[in-house]
Amino acid sequence: MKTMGSLCVLLVGLIAIGCESKPEKKDAKVVAMSDEKKPEAESKHGEWWCNEHGVKEEECSMCNAKVAKAFQAKGDWCKEHSRAKSQCFICEPKLQAKFAADYVAKFGKQPPEPEGQEPDKK
Repeated sequence: MKTMGSLCVLLVGLIAIGCESKPEKKDAKVVAMSDEKKPEAESKHGEWWCNEHGVKEEECSMCNAKVAKAFQAKGDWCKEHSRAKSQCFICEPKLQAKFAADYVAKFGKQPPEPEGQEPDKK
């Protein structure tokens, strides 16, 4: 009986040690909140809209190299701002309204303001 008690204590001790050595699972919301300052965490690639650039994700020439290459092949490229000319809100601020209309049609509200898209001060 004494051996059985010793085995139980040993087993509980091993389980406790094993539980402590397992990596801690973090709640997804906590991870997202702690990573908010990182640019990669702000962009949710794979969704319908690119919040960072203000265009449909599948058409974003700033996030997707394959899309950028296609725009470049068509001659639709702003070398100064490294994006499709047809998506360059810096050179042509009125373009933003065209893309925002797609967002409004889908969600019934204005899209988030894209980052770094202010026109150049001349």
